Amino acid sequence: MPPPYDVAKARPASASRGYTAPRLDLTTPPTIPQDPLACLTQAIYYEARNESEEGQAAVAEVVLNRAASGRYPRDICQVVYQRNSRTCQFTFTCDGSIGRSPVNMNAWARAERIARGVYAGETKALLPRASVNYHANYVRPTWASRMERVRRIGAHIFYGAPLNGAPTPGAETPPQQGLLFVKNDAIERAYAVLTGRDAQ
Repeated sequence: MPPPYDVAKARPASASRGYTAPRLDLTTPPTIPQDPLACLTQAIYYEARNESEEGQAAVAEVVLNRAASGRYPRDICQVVYQRNSRTCQFTFTCDGSIGRSPVNMNAWARAERIARGVYAGETKALLPRASVNYHANYVRPTWASRMERVRRIGAHIFYGAPLNGAPTPGAETPPQQGLLFVKNDAIERAYAVLTGRDAQ
């Protein structure tokens, strides 16, 4: 079921001719659906509804690749709605796209069909499993030069593994292994006073 149309959130389209970065709302906590197929359908619809079926399947594959990678949340909905203090991984989740205009029911039905196929493993766009990043061809993210470019499908450019050990954009930082020792001068001085030794 598509998200409801909210007239209050509707905004007129920009009259400018170039790409204008969207204004992101990173302070309002998102309402995250619990149904993985609904989240996959949303990602396809809002990110690639005007693309070919192969292009839409590729967007869905990126979501599933992220969930399976161990570097992003394991839950599909958590992957789609992942954000930090600076950005959201899928722009439609925080730029007001959801609810800005009525949903095209034909495009939604196609996105849902493709989501079901990709989720069930029946539909493939033939991206490598390391492909967890993409962007539209009209933007130039800073991370693109640090990634292996694997394929262009329609208006989207898909990437594979990071080059030369670069970090994967949007990936969660792995927890540190082992113990972390931190020197605390106040504790050192207190220990010196208690033991009668000079603090170093």
